Amino acid sequence: MSVRIKAFSSTEVETLAQLSIKTFIESHGHSALAEDIQSYVDLNFNQKKLSEDLQDSRIFFNKIYVDDQIAGYSKLIIYEAQPLTQINPVAKFERLYLLKDFYGMGLGEKLLEHNIEIAKIHNQKGLWLFVWTENKKGLQFYGKSNFKSIGEHNFKISEQHSNPNYVMLKTL
Repeated sequence: MSVRIKAFSSTEVETLAQLSIKTFIESHGHSALAEDIQSYVDLNFNQKKLSEDLQDSRIFFNKIYVDDQIAGYSKLIIYEAQPLTQINPVAKFERLYLLKDFYGMGLGEKLLEHNIEIAKIHNQKGLWLFVWTENKKGLQFYGKSNFKSIGEHNFKISEQHSNPNYVMLKTL
């Protein structure tokens, strides 16, 4: 099994959109009503929004492959302050999603390590993220990776629905 990580290019917006939608629905589709999930997907994973993000020099999208199959992706935003910490500059680790078929293969650790290296190259002093309070595997994963809970945040799925999240921080 060969594993490799590559940056998304600006020409791969359709692939990024499809992967974003599929992985979000697989991991969070049960966390709200279908229409609320659809509202979030429509707002955040449309090609226009993702195209703009791919053009932003502070945002890094990476995909991970197992052999020649795309298995998941990540999104890192450097210089993204978090009011609950004095650490500065700090990066937001906004997404780490794997397709369900690739769970349990250590790919999350590889993607996290890759993003930590990007953050270090850009002299970030830490990484912060949101984790849904009911995402037990995610909380365990980030805890094992030395992220500490520093607060809470209501993550807005739609105008009608928010999910409680922990704000977690890892010092680099």
